[in-house]
Amino acid sequence: MKIDIIGSKFSSKLTEFRSFPYSVNNFIAGTSLLSLFSEPYPKAMKDINTSDIVEISTAHRDLNKANLEKLKESNSEVLMIDLLSELNDIVVYNGAYFNRRSFELIDDNIDYQTVRKIDQFRALRDRIKDVLTLAQRYDKVILIDVLPNNVYDSFISGLYELLYNNIENKLVISAGNDAVKDILDAPLEIYDAVNQQLRKINSDNYDNQLLFDEKLEGDILSVFMNYVEERHYIYELYKDGRPFKKSHRTDSRFCQFHLDDAGKYRIRVTAEVDNIKPRFSDTFVYNPNTLSRKGKLYQYVEMPSDENLWMLNLILSTSKYKGLVGNPFKYVDGYNGLDVFLKEEVNEVYIKKEDLLEMALNILYDLNKDDLETFIVDNQDALNSASNGIKDYISKLK
Repeated sequence: MKIDIIGSKFSSKLTEFRSFPYSVNNFIAGTSLLSLFSEPYPKAMKDINTSDIVEISTAHRDLNKANLEKLKESNSEVLMIDLLSELNDIVVYNGAYFNRRSFELIDDNIDYQTVRKIDQFRALRDRIKDVLTLAQRYDKVILIDVLPNNVYDSFISGLYELLYNNIENKLVISAGNDAVKDILDAPLEIYDAVNQQLRKINSDNYDNQLLFDEKLEGDILSVFMNYVEERHYIYELYKDGRPFKKSHRTDSRFCQFHLDDAGKYRIRVTAEVDNIKPRFSDTFVYNPNTLSRKGKLYQYVEMPSDENLWMLNLILSTSKYKGLVGNPFKYVDGYNGLDVFLKEEVNEVYIKKEDLLEMALNILYDLNKDDLETFIVDNQDALNSASNGIKDYISKLK
């Protein structure tokens, strides 16, 4: 099956793997959606002052706006979009948008204006009908939910939500790169996981599968069904292995549940279609103690003293974090698979080491005996350094 791609280096690398399941027809790289729908500033390749063939090609297409016509003439069934190229510096000239780099590579003295990210978002919101017209030319539009993990996360998230809320024939794939510092240099496992999801969407038995994108954000566990035709579903929330809440019969492809109490949760999806068995989402461990006062998940934890590392290990085993706050000179290679940062390197609220004891005791109390025994076995060295009071408390829980 043929696919057109509007994307970045992330999408480009996806296509390099043998597991990528599509035949790439058109790849629009390094270009903002605003630029795609703008009027051209005609220039020949010989006018572009660089010997880098990639820069020449990108700038030439950006200036001459040649990409949109290729997409309009395309016979591809699928369009895939990742939004990381929106991070490029964008400028506006005579109402048209361009990469700043494109103008830097030509000799013309152009009185352009730099576009702030908030203005870029507003401009794309105003041109959303153009995006929808393009999207409707395809059977399916795959949105790759991938963040740069930097100060522009909220900008990319906002653009993603804009497309998500307006494109009807969308399918959604989350890159799952929360712990990756540089998404353009991500581990191979990230690319492989995305390609495996793409393979399922492109498989011969696509109609007979229950494919969905799932995530736990704060206290909300949700699924989005990756099937564009109409179906009716029943969504059921399971807590600690037992049915807990249930939706009404619905044709909505999206369902979310608000979680209140700590526990292990997953969603069971049943489609009202013969010969398709219900399917469970992954199991997510929810602990309200890992939420900040604003209801958002903490992304960093401060490291305690050595005798309290068992607390950190327990908390890390129940939730995902981006990194740790501590002494990176002591933990040069990180700790428990996470990078260690100085306090001044972390520009957001994190879990303080003084709060770890209460969190750890609550988690211990909620563990079943099997999970408690597993934790004890896996963390024997750390527990040997714990205080006698903690050792006695854990013994009583066994």
